[in-house]
Parts: sequence; structure tokens; C-alpha cells
Amino acid sequence: MPTTTVIIVTYNRPDCVRTCLEHLRKQTMLPEQVVVIDASADDRTKAVCADFPESLYARNQPGGYGSQARSRNIGLRQATGEIIAFLDDDSFAHPTWLEELLKPYGDPTVGGVGGRALRNQPDEDKQGVDQIGKLLPNGELTGNFAADPGRDLEVDHAIGCNMSFRREIIESLDGFRELFPGVALREETDPCLRVKLLGYKIIFAPKAVVDHIGAPKPKGERFDIAYSYYGQRNHIVLLVANFGFASTIFWRYILHTCYASLRESTRTIYLACRRIFGGFARIAAGWAGLLVGLFVAGRLPCEGKKHATTAPRQLTETQTSNP
Repeated sequence: MPTTTVIIVTYNRPDCVRTCLEHLRKQTMLPEQVVVIDASADDRTKAVCADFPESLYARNQPGGYGSQARSRNIGLRQATGEIIAFLDDDSFAHPTWLEELLKPYGDPTVGGVGGRALRNQPDEDKQGVDQIGKLLPNGELTGNFAADPGRDLEVDHAIGCNMSFRREIIESLDGFRELFPGVALREETDPCLRVKLLGYKIIFAPKAVVDHIGAPKPKGERFDIAYSYYGQRNHIVLLVANFGFASTIFWRYILHTCYASLRESTRTIYLACRRIFGGFARIAAGWAGLLVGLFVAGRLPCEGKKHATTAPRQLTETQTSNP
């Protein structure tokens, strides 16, 4: 087996880093080197790493939030292993994770290997088994990295919380391109596509498993407006950086996205109008019912007054007739 460096990129999650390092200690095949790259502003993660002397601690500063590619590059400069494996701080490796991740590298045409990332969702091992890690003709990406196809597959990209590359290949590409800021979208996809463009394979190894707990984001929500913005921005940069403005896949993606956006906008406007006009219709119906009710009620004889005037006379007549 080749030697391995495991790089863990983190930001303000010292408890997750501790759990991640504890899982690495339980591997059936231990890595030769563990590097933790911390973009936090405080020293909590540094204190955690002090309890794990086998780990090398380094900082990404200035930088911090939104510069995950830079953190990975800092880790690469510290790495000594032939294979560079990456974990997120909230990805906890199963005991055979590293052993299974390294097996496909017996094939010299393999440039990168990724594994499964479980999220504890129902039937996640069955969903999207035939659509794992693909770059589709329309420029979109599929994920489904929790699916288990039962065998190794060649894919187009791997998930960043569980991926690896040959160091000599990733160094020949000058590491990770720092073109993808924000919420760390597409920065892990880009090196996979670049490795494939060099003629190497990216393999999905389903037995190399991590539990990706999806810890709360340090800033904002996981799928907020910033996620939508950076997702679209970084995807455009990804396609142009790897295939160019003139590529058919880029323009297919533009057309597909415009059509999908138009359809979603139309649906959103329709639902909004339906809610607005439905609300006005309910208000108008209420006012109409009020007015008609007043009109009808105004035309009714006042039965209460009638009873009030006739009841004493009827009672008197009854009393008079009795002996």
C-alpha cells in the first residue's frame, strides 16, 4: 500500500475535530501523517490537536471562513504521503475506511478515489445507485454519495468530505484552484475534473465509508440564499475553467438553467398570485356575506317586538277564561 497523508480542514468545530481524530486512531490501516488545517480565530482546535501528538497542526490565516481550497493547499504543502486523503471535520471514518480507500490505487491509471458519505437517511444506500458522481451532458452534477452500488465504479467527481488523490498528480496541477469562495461548493469537484482531463480515472469505492453528520454551519443556514448564490457562481466558474466558454456543455448548462429558472419563477409567481388573489377573494366574500346578511336581516319582520306586545294580552285572555 502507498503511504498516506490525511488532511482535515476545519473552521470553529473543535468537538468535531476531536471525534474525527479519534476515528482515525481506530483505523485498520493507520495513516503515516495526519494534518489539521484550522481556519478558526481562536485556539480551541489547537488545544484539541495537542491531545493527538500524531497530528500536525497548521493555520489558515488570514483566510478563515470561505477559503477551504486555500486550507487544502496549506495541507498539501505539509504532506509527505504518496496518497493525499481529505476528510471534513464532521466526517467520521469507519474502521476500514483508509484500507478500502487505498485499494483502487493498485491500478496505475487511477488518479483519485472517493468513498461513501452516510447521512443517516432512510434508504440512502439505494437511492441514485445508477447516478453516482456524474457530470451530465447538460452540465449538471449528480451526487448520491451515500448509495452503495456493491462494487467500485468509475465516476466524474467525488465528495470533498471523503476523497483522495495521488500527490504527484495533484501537485502537477499546482494543487487546488482558489476560484471557489463562499460555502465550499465545487472546489472539490474541480480537481476531480482536472485529474480526469489528464487521462486518469476517478474511482468511487463504496466500502470506504464515513459518517458525514452535517454539523451546523458556522455562519448562516445550510441551504440559505448564500448557498444558492455561490452554488450557481461556482458552478459557472467550474465549467468555464475546465471546458471553456465555447464548450457545448457550458452552453447546454446555460440553456438548461435558464429554462429551469423560468419554470420555477413561473410556478412561484403562480403560487404567489394564487395566495394573494385567494386571500382577496376570501376577504371580498366575507364583506359580501356581511352586506347581504345586513340587507336580508333588515327586511325581516321584527318577531321579537311582536312577541313582546302580544304575549301579555294572550296571557290575560287565558287567565280570564279560567274559573
